[in-house]
Amino acid sequence: MKLATKSIFILVAMSLIVAVFSCSTAKFISTGSSYSAKPDDCPIEVFSSKQPDREYEELGVIEGEGSLGHDTLEKILPKMKQEACKAGGDAIILTSRQKSSDIFDDTGDDQLNVTATVIRWIE
Repeated sequence: MKLATKSIFILVAMSLIVAVFSCSTAKFISTGSSYSAKPDDCPIEVFSSKQPDREYEELGVIEGEGSLGHDTLEKILPKMKQEACKAGGDAIILTSRQKSSDIFDDTGDDQLNVTATVIRWIE
């Protein structure tokens, strides 16, 4: 019985570690005008292969990061869109997506880094 309890404890602990270390993050860095935040679930357009055909102003840059193998662009993007809403943006333009490795980390867990410009439409 004690072995089963110990096994369950180890399984739960490992699951928590995976959940903590595979979380994607996004942070906004302002480079332009400041606007009031919009609700976290506001609609944000995403441009990846073309520039918008409307006039816009740049508000800043969002850097998204996730653990490669656990996180994909589809998992990182919602957090980036949420940061764009907080910045008062209307859309993001994806500018780079790259894989990186931490040479000081022995886990071999590569990172997926995504960068986007936050924009606001000029009405």
